[in-house]
Amino acid sequence: MIPIKKYLYAFLILLAGCMWIPCHAQKKYEREYAIRQSAVPGKAVEFVKSMFKKDKIHWYGEESLKETTIEAKLKSGGKHYSIEFDKSGEIQDIEILSRFSRIDAETSEAIRKRLDKEFTKYKVVKTQIQYKGSKSDLKRAILSDKVPAAIDMHYELILNAVWDKKINYFEVLCDHEGSVVSIHEVVQRNSDNLIY
Repeated sequence: MIPIKKYLYAFLILLAGCMWIPCHAQKKYEREYAIRQSAVPGKAVEFVKSMFKKDKIHWYGEESLKETTIEAKLKSGGKHYSIEFDKSGEIQDIEILSRFSRIDAETSEAIRKRLDKEFTKYKVVKTQIQYKGSKSDLKRAILSDKVPAAIDMHYELILNAVWDKKINYFEVLCDHEGSVVSIHEVVQRNSDNLIY
């Protein structure tokens, strides 16, 4: 009876260890394709145009293993924006292209420490600031350049990294304090989407 408990205990420890590593085992598949504005729900078009009246907007469909979303991409005031909606036109998040060097020192140091533990070698190839919140708070954040307290802010990083002796792209999501929320290995992504 006792040996069985030992084996069961050892198995549970091994299983828990395997479950801790999986942020890398999780793969992220994405396929992005251009769509016409006429295929976009009206409320999504209205929301984007209420903030960006004169800017040229490019619309995309994005398929992942979990869902299909709609994305508006544009450049305004020297910033690149990506605004994501679900299929019905409900806002999911707004991402603004940035640079890793623009993240405050304390936060970027926390992110670096975690990435140093996770990857043998890495290079940040893309940094985006991600805002989630209500339509009105998101609109206020974009139009006033001040982030309301109700906004949930994250950093989304794309890395070209070495993990487990393999070189690949990884998407890392961090909270505003630099704690890593998730790490996904990117299975397929159009190369220009990594930059814009």
